[in-house]
Amino acid sequence: MIYILKGQEEYLIRQKINEFTSVPDTQIIRFDGGEKDFTIDQMLEACSSSSLFSPRNVILVNQPFFLTKRIPDEELSGLYEYVSNPLYETDLIFYTFTDNFNSRLKAYKTISANAEVIDYKNYDYNNFNSYLKTRVKEENLDISQDAVSVLGNICKRNITLLNRNIELLTLYPEKITADVVLKLCTASDENDVFEMINAMTRKDVSETIRIERKMLSETDSVLGIISLLANQLRYLYQVAYYQENGKRRHEIAELTDSSDYRLNKAFQSLQKLNSSQIMELLNGLCLLDMQCKSNSSISNSAHLELFILDLLKKGNHAGNKTAV
Repeated sequence: MIYILKGQEEYLIRQKINEFTSVPDTQIIRFDGGEKDFTIDQMLEACSSSSLFSPRNVILVNQPFFLTKRIPDEELSGLYEYVSNPLYETDLIFYTFTDNFNSRLKAYKTISANAEVIDYKNYDYNNFNSYLKTRVKEENLDISQDAVSVLGNICKRNITLLNRNIELLTLYPEKITADVVLKLCTASDENDVFEMINAMTRKDVSETIRIERKMLSETDSVLGIISLLANQLRYLYQVAYYQENGKRRHEIAELTDSSDYRLNKAFQSLQKLNSSQIMELLNGLCLLDMQCKSNSSISNSAHLELFILDLLKKGNHAGNKTAV
């Protein structure tokens, strides 16, 4: 069977992949379709191969290039032949976490005509609320009803973001109130965080402040923004470390459990940052966090903007890298 998994909900796509890979006696082969050394012939050979110990094969192909850009028909003839008559004992699964498959391509139309296409869109209002209540019950959260409503509003029918926030709330030791949700949970996606770091790196004061105020309008929590920035910088440091030690893209993705989107954003940021500069930023955020918690003479948002202005004025974070 052939499957195409796409959509905005990375959480649901990962759940579906787990369903395929958790079946006993299954041989699982993974490909990164965006790697330079990935070939269609290599993938088709895996589809046709069988294991002496596994009666079933699952071939997972992340972000296959022929579903995102036009490829000459002669290069796809073998693929077209296979999808018209796939092996029964092999599940060939094409998936994306960035929802960028191009449905206008001949390759997409040909494969989808012979595949089960599952589009994981954001839930509608009623289904999302039902899912939210189910997840709260499953995690046995000690949470007030108004806090549940606030959590739902923050996540805006995005269950990937919802599960990320629920994972954070499970660590809270006391009853979860609406105020706790507002302080701990975030509606900002990773793109805001990466773009803020990039704007800081290229010393763009107005853009950094614009993103900071946008995030504040969504979360109303300076400490939450500091935490987001620190977590993202720690992630960048981890990716930089693996890069410096010769790890390949798919190895870094597995070691960091990263989506394509997040890893692409990390690589973009690391064109302008190195490990020592990341540590400088982390140290600055640590000091900012202490100031926010100990100095109440000015607001936390003022502390944050003064930190940004001071940091960009010094320019220590820019190092010797060229900004874009």
